[in-house]
Amino acid sequence: MSNPSESSSNAALEREPTQAPPESGPRETLWRYAALVGVAAFATTFAQQRMVGQLPTQALLKDGYHLAKEDVAFFFFWATFAWNLKPVAGILTDAFPLFGTRRRHYMLLGATFAGICWAIMGAFPSNYSILLGASAMMNVAMVFSSTVMGGMMVEAGQAYGAPGRITALRQVVTSIAQVGAPMVGGYLAGKAYGLTAGVAGATVLALAAITFFVQKEAPVTAAAGPVTDLPDRPRYKPGVGVILGLVALAALAVGLFLKEELRNIGISLLALESVLVIILVLAVTPTNHPTIRRAQGQLSQIFESRTLWLAVVMLFLIYTVPGFFTALYYQQKDVLKFDDAFIGQMTSLEGAVGLGAALIYGVACKRFTLRTLFFIGVGMSGFTTFGYLFYDHATAPFVHGLGGFAGVMAELALMDLAVRSTPKGCEALGFALMMSIRNFGISMSDVLGTQIMDSYGVPFNTMVVVNGSTSLVVLAFAFVLPAAVMLRREGEAAAAA
Repeated sequence: MSNPSESSSNAALEREPTQAPPESGPRETLWRYAALVGVAAFATTFAQQRMVGQLPTQALLKDGYHLAKEDVAFFFFWATFAWNLKPVAGILTDAFPLFGTRRRHYMLLGATFAGICWAIMGAFPSNYSILLGASAMMNVAMVFSSTVMGGMMVEAGQAYGAPGRITALRQVVTSIAQVGAPMVGGYLAGKAYGLTAGVAGATVLALAAITFFVQKEAPVTAAAGPVTDLPDRPRYKPGVGVILGLVALAALAVGLFLKEELRNIGISLLALESVLVIILVLAVTPTNHPTIRRAQGQLSQIFESRTLWLAVVMLFLIYTVPGFFTALYYQQKDVLKFDDAFIGQMTSLEGAVGLGAALIYGVACKRFTLRTLFFIGVGMSGFTTFGYLFYDHATAPFVHGLGGFAGVMAELALMDLAVRSTPKGCEALGFALMMSIRNFGISMSDVLGTQIMDSYGVPFNTMVVVNGSTSLVVLAFAFVLPAAVMLRREGEAAAAA
């Protein structure tokens, strides 16, 4: 439904500002923050391989390497897997200063390294191993830059009382990138891959340069004080349900791995298992570090929140229904003979219409309960999927426009659910964890759909029916979610437990 960068604003775990407002005055410093947040939001969205690099990379993999749909989906799954580990990046940037700063040097190195990786991809597009390796490392670097951007956004909002303005700025800039990137990518897809790498690399290197000249951050010194000043370490012990869930997921992953035609899906689930294990280990590891102790307290609340885990299951089910994102590109190119410029225009059309849907949701959420909006958004998304049964050059603008509107309505309802389900006191980390599940689900959906099509010879139209139908079936699970979360309008207080 959307790309992994949308979780960036929630990655900061430390709620206090990095430093007191400098003597130059709030207005000047807030504008400096705003400039950095705006530039970083644009660069870390526009220069993603799933944005400006989407169509050129798909064209390279399809026409240059002659890969099947399943293999293209798996390339993007592993190349962008780092976005699933974003909460870990948040903890690192908050708890472990780099060269004395928590933001400046992480941003500098992240943006610079991302630019170097893009240069490597542009120099060696014909070497698959280098292309995949550099893509994966580029996304790791982008995750750190995006995480720092989220941290600066939280700091500016907290320090200068401007959370709405700074968040709105980030959303507007991100939306501009999401509309413009597919159009630029559609043009670049017909050119040498080095040109795409040059445009994306120059974008993130510009972010590094602006950070170097604009970002001013006082050195962070280790907090002095007795051990008794540390937050109490939570005595969290994984419950039986958590252990059984991890064991069941591992068993399912191993079972799929042992079947050759389903091995790639098994590998994907093992990767998800590794993310969950990393988070669980972090929650129970003894430490005297105050920031990590605070994170452990948040993780304890998260693991013990039934509402949150019901929401996680719902997000996972909806986002992992068998998809046809990569298959659609093959349908557009091989069957319908669309050129890449037109494909990019259609993707941009979805983004532009989605902006209108976001404005409508902002009004509707105050008049309708979340359950109503949930059924409208996800239901519309499921029904509009069937429009691809009649998809051709003439109907493409209508299908993409309607799909963009419905997709954003569904996405916002799901994000609303995620926000409401996150326990108080661990808003940033809890939301980031759910976004990791969401990001994984989006990638897994494409992998699952292409695996089914390639392994069992399922035609495109049949996969469209499968996707739309399963999306509608998953709606039934909405009744399992707590009424205190689902039966409220925006601004209404939660019912007493």
